[in-house]
Amino acid sequence: MDIAIQIIIMLLFIVVFVQDLKFRAIHMLLPIGIIILGFVAYFRNGHHYLGLVYNLVFLVITFSGLYLYLSIKKKNFKNPFKQTMGLGDLLFFIAVIPFFSTYNYILFFISGMIFSIIGFLLIKLFNKTDLVPLAGLLALYIALLKIGQYSTGIDIFFTKII
Repeated sequence: MDIAIQIIIMLLFIVVFVQDLKFRAIHMLLPIGIIILGFVAYFRNGHHYLGLVYNLVFLVITFSGLYLYLSIKKKNFKNPFKQTMGLGDLLFFIAVIPFFSTYNYILFFISGMIFSIIGFLLIKLFNKTDLVPLAGLLALYIALLKIGQYSTGIDIFFTKII
């Protein structure tokens, strides 16, 4: 059952990548499927629910800071998901919470942004666009991390690496 769940999760990440790259949007059911399977895998592996809470608190603090920064910069309070970031990106960040320990979620957030910047610059070489497929690039990043995990046998999602 665990292998089937992991295969479905990988397929969902690939679909998110392709869909976001092609349409610059993802279907709402994709993050819902990812989070459900993430919860199943998270609790089957015996992790405590507090890790989920800590990851969510980190995400709320980060996006609150982003909201305040953008509000001060634009001198008015507007929804940042209408101008600077898609709602699918936020849903994806929430959906992948069960895949990481808190330490590794923060590390994923930072390294995933760097990966997305590099990925966007490569995409921009072939496609003249200003829209960043953030959820798609992060899904590709997690898929690559999972392949690395399967190849090495090291649990890079719940083990302190650095």
